[in-house]
Amino acid sequence: MKNYLIASIALATTLFCSCEKLSKLTQFDMKHSCESTIEAGVATSLPFDVITPEVTTQSESEFKGHNTSANLVQSVKLKQMKLKITSPGNRTFDFLNDIELYLSADGEEEILVAWKHNISDAVGTELLLDAGTEELKSYLVKDKYKLRLKITTDKTINEDVHVTVSSVFRVDANVLGL
Repeated sequence: MKNYLIASIALATTLFCSCEKLSKLTQFDMKHSCESTIEAGVATSLPFDVITPEVTTQSESEFKGHNTSANLVQSVKLKQMKLKITSPGNRTFDFLNDIELYLSADGEEEILVAWKHNISDAVGTELLLDAGTEELKSYLVKDKYKLRLKITTDKTINEDVHVTVSSVFRVDANVLGL
């Protein structure tokens, strides 16, 4: 009886560890980036919008590269959203007070996905936003999506600020039918 109990515990442990390893094999990151410009002359405590060009997801090729497809995707969540100033070279994000990023796609409502409030003047040329936990599968399985930046500044911007918006999405999908 004692041997049976030990064998059962060993089998359960092996199955649990195997399932956990298989689960990690079904998860991967999709990375996207786009360019946007915050125009000079803006200095207001009222929020204003900056629209990015549509982002092409190339999700089908991403999924295929991970041995899955859109219909096998179970979940997509934002893992990281980062802004980086590309020019002018000496500019920092010290002019920002608040920023919110909204995601939209054809047939889907716009949704808040990332933000940073009360931004310090000591911020540099990169800004890591706080990411939401909303389910984004219906947005990322599409061919394109749009980002809207809602910005509040507390300093005048004397020249256009060009930024790269980089996103990392965590995808959980069935791979090879697993």
